[in-house]
Amino acid sequence: MEDDSKEVREMREEDDRNTKCMNWCFTEFDSDSIGLDYDRPSDFVTSQWPIRQKVYIIYRVLAGVFLLVWASGDMAYETIEFYQGQLWRWFVFASNWGFLLLALTSVYQAVTSVLYEYKTYWIMDPIYIRATPLVLKIQWMLFNISSNAALVVTTAYWAFIAFVSNAPLLTSDMSRLKHTANTIYVLADILIGATPIRIYHMFFTVFAGSLYVVFNALYFINNGSLILKTDDSTKGHRGYYFMNWSQPVEAICTAVLGMMLCMVSQLCLHGLYHLRTYFHRRCFPEGSGTDSELQNIIASSPSYNTLRESYGEKVVPDKLR
Repeated sequence: MEDDSKEVREMREEDDRNTKCMNWCFTEFDSDSIGLDYDRPSDFVTSQWPIRQKVYIIYRVLAGVFLLVWASGDMAYETIEFYQGQLWRWFVFASNWGFLLLALTSVYQAVTSVLYEYKTYWIMDPIYIRATPLVLKIQWMLFNISSNAALVVTTAYWAFIAFVSNAPLLTSDMSRLKHTANTIYVLADILIGATPIRIYHMFFTVFAGSLYVVFNALYFINNGSLILKTDDSTKGHRGYYFMNWSQPVEAICTAVLGMMLCMVSQLCLHGLYHLRTYFHRRCFPEGSGTDSELQNIIASSPSYNTLRESYGEKVVPDKLR
């Protein structure tokens, strides 16, 4: 009897694993997963863990200010140290694109988190609380691109550039720190926040990477400039040496490898997202009550009474009363 019950348990566990795997496939590879609709928009502005929203806001604000100051300082430092005062050359490198986007995304997240706490109706639909507003769709897209780009930049740097290039710009201590700390922040941020990560959203980063490839090719073809006329002294500064468009096969292969790395990075981020939710379920099996939290915030918001006075009781659905 014991052997039979053990066999039954094993069969049930295997069935559960198969069911979970099938559900994951149906969810992740469904056509709806390509878009930016999500039924718990509050996840974009709250933590996965049961911490006070004000604590999360402090984290978001500090991260946003720190990254923005760092990006600005890096821009000024490299312009003076390596670009002979020509600020526009800072934007030639993909790592700088990713670093700046990461900083701006962090600031964006800080703003939406503050609004969610104090002016909920500015970013949340008071009637359709499960509808993702445009402001959070934009945040989700920026978050995916900046997080994925950070992993791509760090991986490419430490797997290839750091050991092959002798250029002071790419081998300085500041450069090493910039190409490492960005991914450390992204990994920590994914574990702290509640933002979901979908596999199909890798195509946002692939599209952004394609824009950079076009920019890089045009920049190279125009002798190190797009809209500015430069003297001969800038012709040797056309960005990455392995994106040499006078040898198009090498440049195209590099671009394709970069796109493939974007896909691998998205899988890693998606896996980390599932690891976070797994530990959350293990630590808090009853759930965090995200929907209840959203309803409480909406009901206690100063804007709540204003809407009721202006439009009457019908504006607020029964489940929010």
